[in-house]
Amino acid sequence: MRNVILSIVLGWGGVAFGQELIFTPPVPLSSSINTNDEELAPVLSPDGNTLYFIRAYHAGNLGGKFAGTDIWVSRKDEQGQWMPASRMDNTWNTKRSNAVIGVSADQTVVYLLNAYTNKSGIAFSKFLSGQWQQPEFIPVPGINRDDFVGFYVHPQFEVILISMKGKDTLGEEDLYISLKDSSGNWTEPRNLGPTINTNGFEISPFLSEDKKRLYFSSNGHGGYGDGDIFYCERLFDSWETWGVPRNLGETINSSAFDAYFTLKEKDVFFISNRNANSSDVYTSTIKREITEIFIDRKYLSAKEIAELIGGSVSNSLSFSTNISVLDENQRELLYFIANKLITKTEIKIQLTAFGHEGQGKLNNDRFRNLMAELMLSGIDNFRIQVTVIESELPADLNRIELRYFR
Repeated sequence: MRNVILSIVLGWGGVAFGQELIFTPPVPLSSSINTNDEELAPVLSPDGNTLYFIRAYHAGNLGGKFAGTDIWVSRKDEQGQWMPASRMDNTWNTKRSNAVIGVSADQTVVYLLNAYTNKSGIAFSKFLSGQWQQPEFIPVPGINRDDFVGFYVHPQFEVILISMKGKDTLGEEDLYISLKDSSGNWTEPRNLGPTINTNGFEISPFLSEDKKRLYFSSNGHGGYGDGDIFYCERLFDSWETWGVPRNLGETINSSAFDAYFTLKEKDVFFISNRNANSSDVYTSTIKREITEIFIDRKYLSAKEIAELIGGSVSNSLSFSTNISVLDENQRELLYFIANKLITKTEIKIQLTAFGHEGQGKLNNDRFRNLMAELMLSGIDNFRIQVTVIESELPADLNRIELRYFR
């Protein structure tokens, strides 16, 4: 029998359960960190006492104002105030673009954007004998170095999140994941799928300490400005199945560009250019996290669907076991449905898959193929949402239902 809805989207009656984060109004950090130039990509140490970030277009960078970005650092004093930032020395900084992308749990290793070789991967530096050592290369296959690429390395050094344009990117930059295998090597990045990625950009990923919640910035999920910060939950303990992204709301997001979210317990840091042409580092606090129950959407009735699409049209797609590709009949059905809905922009489509633990990748591949076909047929990706429902019925596991809502 069906158990519980695992997505944070909604149940059959339209009732949804989710976590809402309530924030204090964000404020920019002081002039000890923020300047008239660009401050970007804050990374907080696990103990919350050291803040790494990068500066762009800054005269104090190695190579001057128009060289690459340099890494800067600020530490808290005994009163908990951020001290004036200083530029890290040339051990880490080069004339290329440099950035800290993660810090180990024990804070003795810092992970770095690889500005030290032309190979596909990242770098790390160890703290030994009171100083940081020269960066060493870590190979990660399949990273596209020709366009913008960003990283987040989890403190346990088991997960790397990557923002880049890959072979299967849906639009601009997508989010990918690389995992450490049993031999200690990093896997080729896998796309996180159409629940998260859109035909816009998805950048600046950050993973919670328990690895259950992903934060990122996007301009493809709607929102308030040029780029908003979103979060979503990992489902089934799978890296391929995610709940629908939720906007952090207008307290955090603005009509400008907001990105590079990082969190330590309740303390939040991110960048925004809401008050100037250049970006600054802002801070806020999570006041509370509440579970909410809300009516999310109005589904079309059977009569409305029959009038819109046709009473004899199937609203269910069946797949052979472990098959994710679409056959010709499925493509024709999706083209027919899309043709009926293409001008009805107020109508959206929900794809509902049934699954169990271990089936995340299969459902993700099916979602990806279904979304690609609908988008090729003229349906914008923001009109398509996905849901996964846990099921123990074998007949359910190879079926995806289409539902329609306003």
